[in-house]
Amino acid sequence: MAENITAEQEVYEVDKLTLLDCKKIRLAKEESGFLTLDYEGRTYHKVNPTRLIPFYSKTTYISLSYENTEKEFREIGVIKDMAELDDEQYKLLDSYLEYKYYMPEITKVYSIKDNMRGAIFVKADTTSGQKTICIRDWYQNFRMIGYDYLYVNDADGNKYFCPDIHKLDRKSRQVLEMYT
Repeated sequence: MAENITAEQEVYEVDKLTLLDCKKIRLAKEESGFLTLDYEGRTYHKVNPTRLIPFYSKTTYISLSYENTEKEFREIGVIKDMAELDDEQYKLLDSYLEYKYYMPEITKVYSIKDNMRGAIFVKADTTSGQKTICIRDWYQNFRMIGYDYLYVNDADGNKYFCPDIHKLDRKSRQVLEMYT
């Protein structure tokens, strides 16, 4: 039977990278939607998986953390490669991460309008339909990552991306030119 961790039992080393053994990981989805992890005889509730390299790798270097009784987030460890998990565990973790990191892809840009009050409005087609995306502080929230990846964070906290702006149609690239 797995034991629950208390604050007194917990030893936390902030500068130590703990790679988890995928063969020992047992994740389960709670009714609330959160994940529970059983690992090496311990049970962790409300486990929060986080992609450490979210723009370039969806299945490697996944940090698993939880909130302890003092409401502090503690890292349990890192999954180096989800491919090492068994199929059931892989599917469970992958579906959770896809939900957490849901970002529609921008497939076409029609216009970008500046309201001269610190916000821009991007009319675009996305994989979730046509959107008018309101972006405040466009310098921080409408960013190129590398040479071709566009990352957009709107005023409501929704995230969008375009993996390669150079593969967009010519008109879309012309509209984006002034802002990228």
